[in-house]
Amino acid sequence: MSDRKSQFIDQLFKDQGTALVKFLTSQYRDPEQAREIAQEAWLRIYRLDHPEMLDNPRAFLFQTANNLAIDRKRRQVVELRHAEAEALKLADEESVSVEQTVQARESVDMVAQALKELPEKCQRAFVLHRTQGLSYAEIAAELDVSVSMVEKYIIRALKHFRNKLS
Repeated sequence: MSDRKSQFIDQLFKDQGTALVKFLTSQYRDPEQAREIAQEAWLRIYRLDHPEMLDNPRAFLFQTANNLAIDRKRRQVVELRHAEAEALKLADEESVSVEQTVQARESVDMVAQALKELPEKCQRAFVLHRTQGLSYAEIAAELDVSVSMVEKYIIRALKHFRNKLS
C-alpha cells in the first residue's frame, strides 16, 4: 500500500472510526455486529485503488457501511424464512400434530437465534455449506478466507449449536 493511501486511511479512521461504529450501533442495536460491519466497510475502503481520490470519503464510508448493514439484515430475514419454510415442509410431510409443529418452530427459532449469535463470516460459512451445499473451497473463495478458516468456522458453528441446543 502506498504511503499516501496508508496515511489517508489512517487519518480517515482517526476522524470517522468511532462515529461509524456509533452510527451502525444506532442502526443495528448490536455493538458487536456494528463493529463487524464497520470492519467490512473499512476493508472495502482499503481495497479501493485510490481512496484518497474520493470526492466525499466520509459519505462513501458511511453509505458502504449502511449498505452492508442492510445486506446483513436481508440475509438474516432470508435465512429465517428458509428455516421456517423447512420446518413447515417437515410438518406437512409428516402430518405432525400441532404440538409437534410448535416444538419444531421453537427449535427453528432456537437455531435461528443461535445462528445470529455467531460472527458474520461464521454464519455465512455455515449457511453456505448447509443450505447451498457449497464445498469448503467454494466457501473459502466466497468469503475470501482460507479453507482452514472455513473448517474452523463450521466447527465453531457446530459447537455453538450443540451448546445452545443441549
